[in-house]
Amino acid sequence: MTVTSPPSGSPVLRRPLARRLLATLAAGALALGVTLPSAAAWAASPEPSPSPSTVASALSAAPAANGILRPGDPLSVVVTVSAGSLSSPATPVALSIGSTSLGDDASLDRWLGGDSSGQTLQQVATGTVDATASGAQSSVTLSVPATDPALAGRGAGVYPVLVSAAGLTAPSVVVVPTDGPSTPIALVVPITAAPLTRGLLTGNELAELTAVDGALSAQLDAVDGTAATLAIDPAIPAAIRVLGSAAPPTAVAWLQRLLALPNDRFALQFGDADIAAQLQAGLSAPLGPTSLQSYMTGSDFTGPAPAVSAVSSPAPAPSASPGQPSFPTLETLLDIGSATSNVFWPATGSAGPETVAALGAQGTPEEPTRVLTASTSVAGGSRVAAASVAGVSTPVYDAEVSRVLAAAAGQNDATRRSASLAAAQGYLAVARSSAGDQPVLAVLDRGTDRSRVSLRATLGLLSTAPGFATSTLAEVSDRPASEISLVAPTVDPTRATEVGDLLADEQSVDRFATILDEPELLTGRERAEMLQVISVSWTGDPARQAVADHRAGTQTTLDSVGILSSDFRLVSSSAPLRPWVRNDLPWPVTVVLDVSPNDARLRVQDRTTVEAQAAANTRVEVPVEARIANGEVSVDLQLYSPTDQPVGTPQRVDVEVRAEWESIGLIVIVVLVVGFLGLGVVRTIARRRRTRAEDESTPALDADTPVDGIGVKGPDDDGRSPAESADETAPDEQEIRP
Repeated sequence: MTVTSPPSGSPVLRRPLARRLLATLAAGALALGVTLPSAAAWAASPEPSPSPSTVASALSAAPAANGILRPGDPLSVVVTVSAGSLSSPATPVALSIGSTSLGDDASLDRWLGGDSSGQTLQQVATGTVDATASGAQSSVTLSVPATDPALAGRGAGVYPVLVSAAGLTAPSVVVVPTDGPSTPIALVVPITAAPLTRGLLTGNELAELTAVDGALSAQLDAVDGTAATLAIDPAIPAAIRVLGSAAPPTAVAWLQRLLALPNDRFALQFGDADIAAQLQAGLSAPLGPTSLQSYMTGSDFTGPAPAVSAVSSPAPAPSASPGQPSFPTLETLLDIGSATSNVFWPATGSAGPETVAALGAQGTPEEPTRVLTASTSVAGGSRVAAASVAGVSTPVYDAEVSRVLAAAAGQNDATRRSASLAAAQGYLAVARSSAGDQPVLAVLDRGTDRSRVSLRATLGLLSTAPGFATSTLAEVSDRPASEISLVAPTVDPTRATEVGDLLADEQSVDRFATILDEPELLTGRERAEMLQVISVSWTGDPARQAVADHRAGTQTTLDSVGILSSDFRLVSSSAPLRPWVRNDLPWPVTVVLDVSPNDARLRVQDRTTVEAQAAANTRVEVPVEARIANGEVSVDLQLYSPTDQPVGTPQRVDVEVRAEWESIGLIVIVVLVVGFLGLGVVRTIARRRRTRAEDESTPALDADTPVDGIGVKGPDDDGRSPAESADETAPDEQEIRP
């Protein structure tokens, strides 16, 4: 594509007044909806207005060399048309440059926000962008030779640049650097993960974040080789170390690399918790984690754990006996390497005088407090980096420079990112001109949607910015401080109320946790999750939802131990009540079951200690003695911790006493036994009487009286008949006869 550069001094192409007015109004409207004005494009509103689903085309402009235009260099600007819902035809584009520089932040803001009032522009190049299909992009480079009179003789400063094309405009800037001594510039870069509702990152999340293309790896790639001061969330190394030997190898390697970096560093609050909200909620100092024991498994610490022993500055605690797990201390888990203590970084705009005073009390003469403060919080807008409030060191970072750096780091589109970097060069040039012999401090605010390329390009900008020399936060803080005053902070009162509610919930968990042999298993987890939920990165409706979800989870924990019971029927004067103790926690608990009848008709064992198993229901037997024959008695059941803290919801059961059933049963049994015995005696007597009566009714018999046809034998009878006897004696008689 051929790009022509009209002769120097050619007038800027003019549009009809109505079209210029519409373009200006559209630019102002779009400026309200973008984070970085310089990276955006402004479109005139078509007629009729598009439906909400219609996406308009956009125009962006990115000066070469990140907007640096040295004397004798040509001016090149990459122009990109991004087609919206409809395709874009071939579009003529024109490049113009202002004749006077933008001398302060306010004029820069107005220009990049679409307000061109007071600016005299000169057209210096034209070209044509090819037709672009819907959703696609087309680019063209507009160039102005160094010999063009419009570029010659320009003094140092920040000059406005405008690209226009068929109702679209894209403002940007170029910087003609100034000579002179280098100005120190320090940059603070956070090493954080996306906001969580859990206490720590899981192993799978760590494996993803520390992979070659992971977000945490991208952050280390960006800061490696720079002088940036690192603000590290200690929850990240803690999440790696609590896994012991089960930690992903990529996470262990990432932690080793982090600790090996030579960069100055300091620890953020655990989970990057909101400092100002905690103090506004009534705390005298920011909270920290108390224990991470619940996240560790004994089997992961029975041998050398690379996530702990190989990358920890503090040595892990030795094992009491061989084969037993050796858990690291909390200090070891949170270690981030050699770091500066008592450095605090509240959310931008949230640090007021009260916050600084409260944090100042946390310091010592050897390790004084340092509170990072935005220039927008300083009365009068002073940008003096080395400052103090009532004797407390408050390094002031340039809010405008920091804002455009964060916007550039979050841009994944190359043209828009270059436009943002050019805007950053403009704000840096203004900061240098107003700093005098003072350093400039900037921060790359928290963010999670940053690519490796965008981060590296943004951090590289500071190391190559003309007129600047890299420095560190420590060097800036050690300079003689200027006393400043702070304006009222912009802390969301709802946030402070939420923190107060979370603190009240935590106290309830502390009381509840006394049912455990190791209460820190529960209290440590609650504190870690609470700090994650109030992270600075949680904002707006997602923050409200995160708090609501956490509070609901806390209530579930408080309800995880309770009583399972129903009405009883007592059928004897002494028998046990047998309710269940429900324990949904993953640890065994010790509770005391208190039983209180509302009537003296029952005598019960009022206190029974119960060892409830983990994730199970445990049967309890409570001795009960009835004092009356029958009736209904209500009994109140309540669990308490060994320290007499109420646990769970109290219950009331009705006991139906039928103690006389036992006496009746005994009487019935006795009566039956006596009856059966009596019946047996009666039957025996009757039988004997009947036998005797039968004996008495039978007549007496003579000796010769036959019985049943058989005669009664005499004592000498042998049982034979008289005839037989005579026959046997007859021979004898014959023998004696003569």
